[in-house]
Amino acid sequence: MAPPRKRSLGLALALLLLIVSLVAGAPPAAAGPISPKPPHSPNAEDINTLYWIGLVAIVLLITAVNVALLYAVRRYRADRGAEPRQVRSGRGIQLRAGAALGLLALVLFVLSIVYTEKAREAPPTGPNGLQASSTLLAQRSLKLPPAGDPAPLRIDTTGQQWLWRYDYPNGAFSYYRLVVPVDTTVVLDLLSTDVVHTWYVPELAGKFDAVPGKINHVYFRADEEGTYFGDAATFSGASYAAMRTEVKVVSPDEYQSYIEQQKRDIDAAQQHVIEELKGGTAP
Repeated sequence: MAPPRKRSLGLALALLLLIVSLVAGAPPAAAGPISPKPPHSPNAEDINTLYWIGLVAIVLLITAVNVALLYAVRRYRADRGAEPRQVRSGRGIQLRAGAALGLLALVLFVLSIVYTEKAREAPPTGPNGLQASSTLLAQRSLKLPPAGDPAPLRIDTTGQQWLWRYDYPNGAFSYYRLVVPVDTTVVLDLLSTDVVHTWYVPELAGKFDAVPGKINHVYFRADEEGTYFGDAATFSGASYAAMRTEVKVVSPDEYQSYIEQQKRDIDAAQQHVIEELKGGTAP
């Protein structure tokens, strides 16, 4: 039979391996209490990767500290009731432990810079994206880049107390709901009319601030049609909690039909107002 000290060390190591395997093997698509929402854009995937790296590092540190405590308690258990005495560690253990923690911090720092920069890059439009439909683009008088052009679809995004406005390339606009084509690189040019607001849809991108007097940018490419929701991430006044947004990802055909119809409806509403004003001022 193994000595008690070796048995306790073996149990501690087995516990460490079990925790690490559970964390590393957790399916990223299964969002839970400690899991972020599943990513649907390369940018969100980079952020989620960084999250899991940080979580694994935290679990390793917590486990290592607790294993060391359990080992110390087990080792000196037989000395219970004895006269207190000073216990010295092995030579250089503080230096080795400090160097290991410093190396871990450096690795996490470098990884955070790498993945944060990747999350801020505009991914290329895929084969099913908007720019792949050269025939459709040629048939419509839209202010969109020609097929094959690497320029992304840019949408002006304005935050104000307490809602978001989206201005599309053809002059149409919408509030609260943003409609974009699937598999297409989208760049939101963020700005604010009053205070700082934060645009945050976790399944598509990270948190980006809309600052008065400055333009910030959000990059993403949705890989699946559907609806993705975002909440307020920065306090911006009394009703900031109600400042939510919704991103609806549709096919390129649906997107173009939507912004064309939206433009027609806006023009018709404006024309109606003009006619009403003219009629009201007539003698």
